[in-house]
Amino acid sequence: MSQVQIYSADKEKVRQLIYTAKCGSLTDKEVDTLEEYLCFSAKLYLGSIRGRLCCAWGLIPPSLLSDTAYLWLFSTPAIDEHKFLFIRTSQRIIEEMLQEWPVINGFCDHRNLRSMRWLKLLGARFGDIGPTHVSFEIRKA
Repeated sequence: MSQVQIYSADKEKVRQLIYTAKCGSLTDKEVDTLEEYLCFSAKLYLGSIRGRLCCAWGLIPPSLLSDTAYLWLFSTPAIDEHKFLFIRTSQRIIEEMLQEWPVINGFCDHRNLRSMRWLKLLGARFGDIGPTHVSFEIRKA
């Protein structure tokens, strides 16, 4: 049995697990941003390793009929323990997502090398670099 599990989840489950993982360390701005992401996400996923939360992510399409979606990710340090298993599992899930949304885009803190590597392995192409963030796009092959 695989140690890595990625599965669809509802907003309340994702909210609860993220808040528990951060143990009150989220700033007010981070809480507001997370609530926005949860509110507008068409699909939410949780990733765990041996039952420990390693990540949560969601896809936010600009409209119900859109073929693009904005990807956001929350990760914990637990993801580093089995990063290669997580990458392989994520690659399968992103292929499923690309069936519904052929273009997935977003922004990543370019100082966060873990996220940049993860996105690159998922097929992301990076665009303009701002003061702290870089845009990315993942396209269906």
